[in-house]
Amino acid sequence: MSLQIRRNCGEMDLMKYEDLTINDLGTRRQRPMYMSAFHKFRKNMGTEDYPWDPHEYTQTFLVAIDKWIRTHERVKYTGLDTFDRRDAILGTTHQLDELHQLNGKKITVYKGEYKYHRRLTDYKVNQITDYSQIKEGDVFVVSYPSCITTGYHKDFDKLLDHCHSIGVPVHIDGAWYGQCRNFEFDVTHPAVRSVSVSLSKALGMGSQRIGIRYYRSDELPTPPGPIQIMNDFNYANVSDMWIGVKMMEHFGPDIWWSRYEDFYTKVCKDFNLGETNSFHVGWDAEGDQAGVRTALRMLIDGMYDERGTDKGLNKHEVLDIKKTEESWEVK
Repeated sequence: MSLQIRRNCGEMDLMKYEDLTINDLGTRRQRPMYMSAFHKFRKNMGTEDYPWDPHEYTQTFLVAIDKWIRTHERVKYTGLDTFDRRDAILGTTHQLDELHQLNGKKITVYKGEYKYHRRLTDYKVNQITDYSQIKEGDVFVVSYPSCITTGYHKDFDKLLDHCHSIGVPVHIDGAWYGQCRNFEFDVTHPAVRSVSVSLSKALGMGSQRIGIRYYRSDELPTPPGPIQIMNDFNYANVSDMWIGVKMMEHFGPDIWWSRYEDFYTKVCKDFNLGETNSFHVGWDAEGDQAGVRTALRMLIDGMYDERGTDKGLNKHEVLDIKKTEESWEVK
């Protein structure tokens, strides 16, 4: 492995993969993957075919991302055709924003679910550890594939049946969809009201914020929420949709596992981690997730990425972790 340049506290040190230690894992926050090929591709994009009609291009994007989702082989949603309405969204957090705006204190999540829910509620969101704790009047939101397990939840079929029996809608956050494996989920269960997928984690587009929401027209909120309004009135984020289409065409589905599964296996072995079903994390000895972005980027790109380590956290992220841990007592 060739020597690499590492920037740390203003110093520049020579670094190689073999020099990495457990201190170079992300134990406090596990960042999704990124690689130099993403940046290089976007940097060299020409604008000759930049969309002329933003209204028309929204449909181009929705068709392209729907195809991209369906052509994954390592992870699948079946039954998406049962959702007749597709909307462009500013990442899956756009759907989470709408759900919190429309439902307030009704929002309920698993303990350990995506921290964004707690940030939106002053760290007071309803949290459960067992589906039996979901009660009539709740609105249940879940990442699936799960950001907690990297795949399935135990008794999830029972959870869906329980929610349907008491009239609780279930909304699927598919943010992890494009970086996972060994996962298939049938979204046709009547409790499932929406499915949202973004390109943020799969294609390193967290700064572009673009994705798709699947909904059934006869189940749309009344009065309409921001996503429906933005799409009905063509408030289109065309630039990021255009970049997203180009990225999907160039890199395709299942990019991480199809290209770099051997690197993932090596990193987990070298750092004594158990393999998970999400490319950016492994299981440590305590059964917690450890971020492997930095180690993988050393193998993929030949560079040290401090953002994948605990040293790469900013002050807001450090405070957020502290508040999150304090809020993990189930209400």
